[in-house]
Amino acid sequence: MSKKSNVWQFFYKANDTVATCCLCNRNYSRKGRGTTCLRNHLKSKHPVEFQTLAEDIRCLVKREVTYRLPQHPTSQLELKLHIAPDPLEMDNEDQLFARCDEHLAQMFLNHSFDLIEGPGFINFVKVLHSGYVIKARGYYENILCRDIHNRLHVQVKQQVDLLGAISLSTSLWWANNDGLLSLSCFGVTSDFKAQRLTLKCEALSYEDTDRVAYCIQGLISGLDMGLSREKVHCIIRDEATALAGALPDCSVSRLQMCVRFALQENQQLQNLYSKCKQIVEHFASSTMAQEQLKFIQEIRLKQEPCSIIAESPLRWNSIFDIMGRVLKMKDALSLYAEENSLVQIYPDEWLDIDLCKKVMQPCEEIIKMWSDPSTTASSVIPLVAALRDSLRTDVHNFVSSVTICSFARKLLEELEMKFSHITTDIKYLVATYLDPRYKQAFFNDREEQLVTNEVLQQLTSIQGNDEGQPSLQKVKISSSQIKNESKIDTILDNILASGSAHNQTATTSFSSQSQFKNLLYLYNSEPRIERSMDPLIWWKTNIKYSPLYRIVRQFLSAPAASASNEALFGESAHLYSDMQGHLSPESVSKILFIKSNSKVSDNRV
Repeated sequence: MSKKSNVWQFFYKANDTVATCCLCNRNYSRKGRGTTCLRNHLKSKHPVEFQTLAEDIRCLVKREVTYRLPQHPTSQLELKLHIAPDPLEMDNEDQLFARCDEHLAQMFLNHSFDLIEGPGFINFVKVLHSGYVIKARGYYENILCRDIHNRLHVQVKQQVDLLGAISLSTSLWWANNDGLLSLSCFGVTSDFKAQRLTLKCEALSYEDTDRVAYCIQGLISGLDMGLSREKVHCIIRDEATALAGALPDCSVSRLQMCVRFALQENQQLQNLYSKCKQIVEHFASSTMAQEQLKFIQEIRLKQEPCSIIAESPLRWNSIFDIMGRVLKMKDALSLYAEENSLVQIYPDEWLDIDLCKKVMQPCEEIIKMWSDPSTTASSVIPLVAALRDSLRTDVHNFVSSVTICSFARKLLEELEMKFSHITTDIKYLVATYLDPRYKQAFFNDREEQLVTNEVLQQLTSIQGNDEGQPSLQKVKISSSQIKNESKIDTILDNILASGSAHNQTATTSFSSQSQFKNLLYLYNSEPRIERSMDPLIWWKTNIKYSPLYRIVRQFLSAPAASASNEALFGESAHLYSDMQGHLSPESVSKILFIKSNSKVSDNRV
C-alpha cells in the first residue's frame, strides 16, 4: 500500500502486516491493509497529535522527542551514507527507506544513539529526504545487533573456516570503571596474507568486576564459531586474562612485568621519579607557573615551548615518559627553580635520568614492535636476544651510576626469568626458524636439533596431503634496507651479521638423507633476507618450498603479543555512555564486534 495517508506521519511499517507507532513503539496489525486502527490509536492514546495530523511530521517528532533529552552536538557529525545505487533515485520507496534505515543504524558505530533525538539532526535528515521518518532508538539498535551483527558473524566464520590453522589471543582493557574483553584470531591465508579477526567482544562495567574471571573462562568455551581443537595452534593471553597462577603468554605483558618489577626493586629510582612528579604537580596547579616557564623557554632560552606531561595510569611507561620530559626541559626548569620554590634535582640525578632513558629505549622500541598486529612470534627470540645484549652493555658501561647499573642488572635478571621458556617452546623456535630473516641465527646446537626434529615430524605427518597450491606469480622483493635509527635495530643487525657464518653452514648430513631433509638443507642454504622484507611474501614467491607451506602458515600465525583492544575501547566511549542509560551490555558487545571487524569484507555489511 502506498504511504499516501497522513497518518503515516506517526507510524512506520515493521513488515507487510504490522505498523509501529513512532510515539509509543506499540505494534498494530494491518491485515486489512487499512489505516482505521492506526487513526483510532492516535485518537485514544495521542489526542494532541491526532488533532494536528496535517502539521508537518518533522516538527512533531522534534517536539515529541526533544523534551526528554538535551540537544546532541552535531557540529562535528560524520555522516557516511555510502549507498549504491543512490537511494534517492530508487523507484521503490520501501527499498529506499530500508536502505536509509540500515545506513543510519551504522552511524551509531561511531556516534551516540542520542544523536537521533537532536533537533539539528532531525532537520538535517529532513533536508536529505523530506519523506523519511526517523524511528525510535530500539529500531536502529535491532538493525545493528540483529541484522548486521548476524550477517557479519557469518562472514567472520567463513573467513575463519578458510584458514588452515589459527592462533587465538585474549585481552582485557579497563579504564574509568569500564572494560572490554575480547577474543581475536590470527591466521595466514592460502595466498600468504596475514589476517586478524575479532571473534568475540564483551563490554564490562564496574558492576562486573566480581565476575571477570567467569567471563574470561567462558570467552573461548562459549564461542559459537565451531572451532576444532586441532585447528587452534596456540592461545596468547595478556596479563589480565592469564590463567590463575601462570605468567601471561603475551610477550608485551611479560616485558612490561620485567620493567615494573625492576623499578619496584630500585628505591633510588622511585625517589627520583617522586621528585619529577612533584614538578609535574607544581605546574599543573598553577597557570602562572606554566606561563613563566613558557616565557623562560621562548624568550630567555630561545627554545620551542614544551609543556610538562601528566602521569597516565593507562600508559605502561608513563613514569619514564615524565622523567624524559623533565630531562628535556632541564635548562628551563633550572632557571625557574632559581627564582621560584621548586624541588631541586641535583647533577648526579640529572645523569641518572639520562641513563635511565637510554636503558629504557630498547624496551620501549621492542614493545612498540610487538604491539603491531603484523608482528609474529618469530620476532620474540631475536628481540629478546638483542635486548639481553643491550642490557649487558648497559651494566658494563653505566657502572658510574649505582642507581642505573642496579636497575639495568635487575631488568636483565627479570628478562632471563620471564623469557626463559622461549628456548624450549616449539612455537617460538619453529616460528623463528621459518622466518627467512632469522632462520638459525639465534640457535645453539640443542635448539637447532629441536627445531629440525619438530619440522621433520610435521612434514611426515602431512605427507601425501597435497594442498593443491595454485600457480603463483613471482613477486619482486626489494633488497634495499631501511635505515635503522633505533638502538634495538642496530643491536639486532649486529647479531645477525656476526651469526651469518653459522646460518650458512647448515648441517650437511641433510643432503644425504630423505627428501624432507634435503628440502630443509636447501632452505638453510638460502641467504637470509633483509629484516625490512616481508617473510610471507618470500614464502609466497618460493614455490619450491611448497611442502613447508602448511607448517609455515601454522607457526607464523602466532602473534608476538595478544591483540590489544585499547584503540577499539578508546573509539567507543559513546557506547559505554549509552550503556549507562538505555543500551544493554549485550547490545554494546555486539556493536563492538561490528566495529572491530569493520574491514572483514570490502562491502559494507
